[in-house]
Amino acid sequence: MSPPRDPPSEPDPTSGYPVRLSVPASTRYLSAARVVAASLGAESGLDVDDLDDLRLGVNEMVSLLIESAPPTARVDLEFDVHELGITVRGVIDGPSGPAIEIDELTRRIVDAVVDHHELDGTSFSLTKASTRRDHG
Repeated sequence: MSPPRDPPSEPDPTSGYPVRLSVPASTRYLSAARVVAASLGAESGLDVDDLDDLRLGVNEMVSLLIESAPPTARVDLEFDVHELGITVRGVIDGPSGPAIEIDELTRRIVDAVVDHHELDGTSFSLTKASTRRDHG
């Protein structure tokens, strides 16, 4: 009789494998982006306040992509979970619309809720790190 086998282990979300999400470029799918961001942010150790900030930052940046995207476009998101936070990248997949520009109000909101963000006309990236001092 052979010894029992251990069940296959699930990949560790903090092991450096990005999670990808592709949604139609429509505000109807903003909630999917927020939910995935919050779920993965929780895996990286973000607390409730950090998760709220992350959701807001993702919502604002994805909204910018959607506003400039043609109706047939998609928004492709990549979530990189790391030990102390999460990085989210988004890009429009499809025909190019006008270059994305961030308005002053959106810039202030995003500046207040994430640690770093960039917008280059057709894509964005943002990083949210945990504000908790004790990560152990």
